[in-house]
Amino acid sequence: MPPAPRPDNKALGILLAVLAFALYSVTDATVKALSARMSVPQIIVGNGLFSLVPIIGYAAWSGGLRFLRPRRPLLHLARATCGLFSGFLAYYGYSQMPIADAYALSFTAPLFITALSVPMLGEKVGWRRWTAVAVGFLGVMVMLRPGSGSLNPAALGILAGAALYSMGMMITRLARATDSAVSFAFSTTIVGLAVWGATLPWLAVAPTMDDLVLHALGGTCVGIAIVLLLSGFRLAPAAVVAPFQYTQILWGVALGWLLFGDRPTAPMLLGAGIVIASGLYILYRETVLGRQRAAAAPPREAA
Repeated sequence: MPPAPRPDNKALGILLAVLAFALYSVTDATVKALSARMSVPQIIVGNGLFSLVPIIGYAAWSGGLRFLRPRRPLLHLARATCGLFSGFLAYYGYSQMPIADAYALSFTAPLFITALSVPMLGEKVGWRRWTAVAVGFLGVMVMLRPGSGSLNPAALGILAGAALYSMGMMITRLARATDSAVSFAFSTTIVGLAVWGATLPWLAVAPTMDDLVLHALGGTCVGIAIVLLLSGFRLAPAAVVAPFQYTQILWGVALGWLLFGDRPTAPMLLGAGIVIASGLYILYRETVLGRQRAAAAPPREAA
């Protein structure tokens, strides 16, 4: 079991999370660059191979490779299936649209998680959070502006990927008492390598040295990002760490502008602000409800 979060490590947990999300953004920039020459499955395989090194290293350091072994294989398979397609849709989105725009749409994940927690986990969601979900999707409509041409396959793919990612997170929560988070990262990567690797005889192109460097950079960054984020959640409560995912919009704007000449539009920034505000409010409500449940729980008797 991971150690309990310690209050004096909140600052370090936040720092690790911010670094993790910055590294995720670097990976996404390499995906966009590689997509000019190769297919999404080949990018997934190339990056995935390099990402295994930090993931396996973290498992070995934190308690041994036994932490990679799935104790509930069917849940791992279900989680990997969600990751298989959510990863593909995300990479496709990055290849077709500005990174910041893709991030803004992917920030709908907390909204999907709230909605899916009812049928998948049997949780109760009050009117405040349902209102936040509705407002958040209104922000999506502001970004997509139906009829403007922004409602394209890439944008819809990002939204579908966010929904699949959210389903994967629900599955991970079902198994959190028996399986480590790093084991899910490992199994999802392995399944992705196997499935998308099988398509390479028909889709692959010969990588150049520049391509291999981008694969190494992107894969290593995403592997380290996973490790840093897992460490951040071990050092600080999720309610403290999770909001810093929204710093990705800053990295997305900066990298998109500097590397690809993508300037953010006013509707994107406005819609992203609405979605982020909705996600933060949902997180706030979950934190309040968690404290109320903890206060109402009967005290444990001393042994």
